[in-house]
Amino acid sequence: MTRSLFLGLMLLATSVAHAASPPVPMEVRAEDGERIPAWVLEPEGERAHPPVALLLHGLTRSKDDWLSEAEPTFGGALTEHLRSAGYRVYLMDARRHGARATPDARPGALAKRAHAGDPGPYQAMIVDTVRDAQALLKTVLANGKKPPSVLVAGYSMGAQVGLLLASREPRITHLVTMVPPHVDPVLGDAAPVNRMGQVHQAWLLLTANRDPFSTEEDTQKLFKASPSKHKTRRAFDSGHALPREYLDEVRRWLAAQRLP
Repeated sequence: MTRSLFLGLMLLATSVAHAASPPVPMEVRAEDGERIPAWVLEPEGERAHPPVALLLHGLTRSKDDWLSEAEPTFGGALTEHLRSAGYRVYLMDARRHGARATPDARPGALAKRAHAGDPGPYQAMIVDTVRDAQALLKTVLANGKKPPSVLVAGYSMGAQVGLLLASREPRITHLVTMVPPHVDPVLGDAAPVNRMGQVHQAWLLLTANRDPFSTEEDTQKLFKASPSKHKTRRAFDSGHALPREYLDEVRRWLAAQRLP
């Protein structure tokens, strides 16, 4: 273990001192050879084949969001709920984020370039992140008995990646997406609206009435485009940053699905 990784673990252990199971580092190789750093949190109790959850962070954020009680995600509470419910939880950094940050190509700048008419680098970042998530799931699901459920949850850009991932990965059984941004269809495989016909999983979509990144029309179009027979949408009276109460909605939905 490198000194920087050790220090990172110590800082995370401090920020999530309430967690009974500290995050453990793992690394997977992407199709193109890129390293994919991730955290694993083991479930409470002993279960031979626990359900699996993969959590995906937003633009300019990192996997550490899911270990923190801070805005905008309040993610530590969801991670701990899943872990205490019996899930093995995986947290992954997107391309150019967190431990994979590249000063010469910052994610926020790539998004601005995309809006200015140069979408290539942003599109590549999203598509490569989807492939990385597939590589992580391939590793996680490769050995042993298939888990009883495979949940993917994402916030903002993570919701965008989650939708694209679900459209390509039928082994995902459940999907939770919080405030996915509208992405113009011209961005091809980086735009969820182009892939919604392949999203068949049980799906919870959480949106915001005053979200500057997605209109009501965009949200309705996205929701209606999925052929899933088990999809639910809940809207909050907020901006893109959802109130902490969104976590209660996620818990209720998981319980209604008879998931842990």
